Parts: sequence; structure tokens; C-alpha cells
Amino acid sequence: MRAILFTYFQSGTTSKLQQMKSYINNYDYEITVDMLEQISDLRVTDGKIEDILNSEKGSRVAGEALYYLSLDWLNQNFKYEQDHLHPYERFDDSKPVAVSMEEWKRWRGNRNRLPNLQLLEGRSNGSKNSMSLIDYYNDMNEEQKLAFHKQAMIPEDISLEISNFGDFYEKRKLLLADKIRRLLYID
Repeated sequence: MRAILFTYFQSGTTSKLQQMKSYINNYDYEITVDMLEQISDLRVTDGKIEDILNSEKGSRVAGEALYYLSLDWLNQNFKYEQDHLHPYERFDDSKPVAVSMEEWKRWRGNRNRLPNLQLLEGRSNGSKNSMSLIDYYNDMNEEQKLAFHKQAMIPEDISLEISNFGDFYEKRKLLLADKIRRLLYID
């Protein structure tokens, strides 16, 4: 998982495979967290977690991160698509009154990054389309809302209104960073 999320084999594959083989041999033919921490390119750092969180819709890293983050509920019989929680197009409209232009520009820059993305089953994605997150959520029954909070990894007690995107984004980013660290066996 580290090799995939850190794009370890993106270049220099032969030498990296030889290095990996040597480490595996030295660790009694096992891949361990301790062994991975000895390889600088596979060591978990705040910078590497930040790189994953900054990955954008359509990128391989964003797709893989969403997949691993969603393994506990994915149904292999369905096709899932990367989707924006707060619709991409909404950021092309006028900014909410209480939001400064500087803040709105920052939000527009973050609209396509991992903390605003989710995996959504293809048919559901078609029905959500460019619907605002709060309207999409309010159209759900209580059971669907509970499943949505779990599957989309929505922080508790957070507003889904576009006027609170900054808070939503930062709190979800922290939640995702924590989950990614746990996936990579880092407390």
C-alpha cells in the first residue's frame, strides 16, 4: 500500500526491486513495518501524507487512496466513481456573502483534492450530479444518512453548507490523514 500511495515504483523500478529484495532477505523473508521504515522512499512522513491528501480527482493516487479508505464497505459487484462531495461547478458560481475573496480562491483551489472527494456507486453518482452536498444529504432517509456519513467519511457535527466549506475541508482532511496513517500502520 505504501509503494502504491507513495508512487514508489514510478521510476527506477529495477533498482528499487533489487533494494526491496535485499531488505526482504535481511528481514527473514518478510515485509515488516520496521523494514519499510528503513527505506526512505517508503517511510511515512507528514509530507507524504500531505501529498496524498493533495492528490486530485482522476489521479491514480486519489483513486487508490479512496479505494483503500473505503474497503470496509465497498461492494465488489458495483462500479464506483470518484465524485466531489461539494460539487466542482459550485465553485464557479458566486461566493457566499460571508466568505472573503481570498478564502474563496483557496477553496476553489481545494475543490478537486482528496478531502472533497468520495467514491460513489455509478448510479448514485448520476443522480447526485451537481446537486449541493446539503441538498443531496437532506434528500436521504435516516438510514441512508448514517451510511453516507460512514462511507463518505464525514466528520461529526460539521455543516454541509457550501458557506462552511473551509471548516468541512480542514476537518475532513484531518480525519482522512488519521485514517491513512492507520492504513499505513502508523499511530
